Amino acid sequence: MVDKPPAGEKKPQRLGVREIAKRVGVAPMTVSRALSNPDMVSPETRAKVLEAIEQAGFVPNRLASSMRGNGRMIGTVVPPLINSGIAEQVQGMSDECHESGYSMLLVQGEFTQEAEEKSIRNLLGWRPVGMILQSFVQSETARALLKSSGAPVVEISEIKGRKPIDMVVGVSNFETAYAMTMHLAAKGYKRIGFVSTPIHGNDRLRQRRTGYHAALTELGIKNHADMEVEVPITAQGGAEALVTLTSRHRDIDAIFFSSDTLAVGAVQECHRRRWAVPGRIAIAGYGDMDLAAQLYPPLTTVKVNRYEMGRRAVRQLLARLGGDTKVPTITSLGFEIVDRESA
Repeated sequence: MVDKPPAGEKKPQRLGVREIAKRVGVAPMTVSRALSNPDMVSPETRAKVLEAIEQAGFVPNRLASSMRGNGRMIGTVVPPLINSGIAEQVQGMSDECHESGYSMLLVQGEFTQEAEEKSIRNLLGWRPVGMILQSFVQSETARALLKSSGAPVVEISEIKGRKPIDMVVGVSNFETAYAMTMHLAAKGYKRIGFVSTPIHGNDRLRQRRTGYHAALTELGIKNHADMEVEVPITAQGGAEALVTLTSRHRDIDAIFFSSDTLAVGAVQECHRRRWAVPGRIAIAGYGDMDLAAQLYPPLTTVKVNRYEMGRRAVRQLLARLGGDTKVPTITSLGFEIVDRESA
């Protein structure tokens, strides 16, 4: 049974586009355009519409707008945000969308073809004007869905490994890992291990491992599969990987971790065991998270500007939507080996 308001109390009025249009003295279509396509409305009219909306406490029906296909929404699929680098990337995307008058619809997915396909199918159902996807799309069904949607697509983070669906923004993870492995070798380390999160389905990590292998081959260092470990992306995972590799190989003198989170866990485990870093073993990470420079000792790592990567992906997408035919298919961002005291 629905409770009735007390006598004399008016039921709150639910305002819609038509009511806002009447208050401003314009057509309902003008109000809709002021919200979804502001460039189609004069600045003066849009200001009046926004003022009326603020005074009335009106909340636009975004679902209806997107279903009509004229929304300003960008869809994105990202892996779990426990990875600080991914979080920075998403923040960059969000900031660029907000400043450009677009909304971002985010779906978190896993690195499996089934999860990827399901996430992309769900997002496309909202009719986004464009899509930004983490690394290369694996599922051929998902690739076909994206191509048939007609929406521009940016695959982000990795630029090598396979042909992009439309556009790609990122770095060569092969080159970043190759450079870090060579950097460690140049400092005199000869038994260099590699630790990553599970590589299956993850183009970025696969390319990092390949870069690590290529550097060892060039240096003439024999690579053993048991010099590599895959663990969850947690500090505990990094600590456990350190214990595993040092137990297998007492002469291991450096470990390259595919994430700063893992490397931090390894450094902490060294402190618990009273092992000097880098005296007993050198530790290197990837990402240059905020904690990396404050850790003791400060962490040697690969610096990639994930925040700018996210912003750049949105700008590329909006340029294509704006009719720019010269948007590059591949946009490569730089990286830096940050040499600190841990290695």
